[in-house]
Amino acid sequence: MKDLVLRQIYDMKSFNISDLDILLHEILKCTRDMLNADAGTIYIKEGDYLKFHIFQNDSLSYEEIYKSFYLFKDYKLPLFIKNKYLAVDAFLTEKIIVVDDIYNTNEYESSGTKEFDEKFNYKTCSIITVPLIHPINNEILGVVQLVNKKIDGKLLFFDKKDKEFLSMFSSFISLSVSKAQTDVIKLEMLNEQLEKANKELEKKVAEEILNNQNKSAIIFHQSKLSSMGELIGNIAHQWKEPLGMISTLASGLKINIEYDNVNKDNSISELMQIVGTTQKLSTMIDDFKDFYKVESIKENFNISNTIHKCLEFAEITLLKNKIEVILQLDESLKIYGLKNEFIQAMLNILNSVIDTFIEKTLTDKKRYVFINLYLKNEVIYLIIKDNTGEKFINKNKILDDKGLFMSKLIIEKYHNGSISFKDITYNYKEIDYKGIKYTITLA
Repeated sequence: MKDLVLRQIYDMKSFNISDLDILLHEILKCTRDMLNADAGTIYIKEGDYLKFHIFQNDSLSYEEIYKSFYLFKDYKLPLFIKNKYLAVDAFLTEKIIVVDDIYNTNEYESSGTKEFDEKFNYKTCSIITVPLIHPINNEILGVVQLVNKKIDGKLLFFDKKDKEFLSMFSSFISLSVSKAQTDVIKLEMLNEQLEKANKELEKKVAEEILNNQNKSAIIFHQSKLSSMGELIGNIAHQWKEPLGMISTLASGLKINIEYDNVNKDNSISELMQIVGTTQKLSTMIDDFKDFYKVESIKENFNISNTIHKCLEFAEITLLKNKIEVILQLDESLKIYGLKNEFIQAMLNILNSVIDTFIEKTLTDKKRYVFINLYLKNEVIYLIIKDNTGEKFINKNKILDDKGLFMSKLIIEKYHNGSISFKDITYNYKEIDYKGIKYTITLA
């Protein structure tokens, strides 16, 4: 039996257990088997105390062992008090101490043992205590206590041979405990380093997120400024005719007043035309002002209306470049999001199409932009396609074009959607065209 146990103890797998308490349980079980001990305890040195770590007892039920462990789990024996505790004396003297009958000696404090026996209906008789001394650096790590040698149900005393086995075996126990303690320390250090690295990483991620947000804000602002320039140009063109009419009517009224040739009805009619025209100009400015305002509150808005508003903003540029817009819109579809930002996304795509027409297409050819809005399988599809003849070879076009990049951010971040691009070939009025198809899906 002892040879079998010794082979188990000498197995090098014991030295690879990193969890200290699991290792101590294995050590105590094997040591008890080797000496036929009914119970046992291991104390490990922590500062100026021997700290209770492991308890085993074959005579108690699992419930009783559980209760006893939690009864003694915080139990400590002070190393600075000599000649009182058996475990402390074995530690301080670095000797194996055997007590044949704990109830028939007054040499050591045994009130705790007697209290335990009474509480769990147990009888502690013989105890053997061995210090755990590291064989290389002679450091004392703790002690192992074995209780009640029992063979075939009969209680026996721990003998000289038991002491010899423990004396030899304690060195291997000490090596295992020392390695496990070192592994625990390394693991704690590694965890500290990992926590520190995680905090540093979280800090860097937060900084990068902030940098990206700042970059996105700059790109968004630049995109707004670009669109603003287009809109100001459109407003300038759209204001020319109304301002000219106001100037003509006002000049006519001035001349009639100067020559005392005022017709009341005609003058009222002309003044009403001036008022109506100025209101139209004011509405145009309000639209522009509202568009440039940065929104933060989402709302339900009609998609078709926002498309029409976008086309109003781009009307002059479309007319100037002879681009015909063909609409097929479901007027009932709505979406929850930021309306002005959605208009911005549409304007960016439209401006990208217009720029491509100017750069790639001959002026004597028809120029088309098709905008199709419909609902399919509870998903809203907004399809924009052109006949620019442009091949979408550059797959990074969305990243290279700030306007398209902002459109992607707006659609994904504020409208729970997606946007994709592809080359297409299609037929319109019996003529084949090539261009780019922009597909926006909105949940």
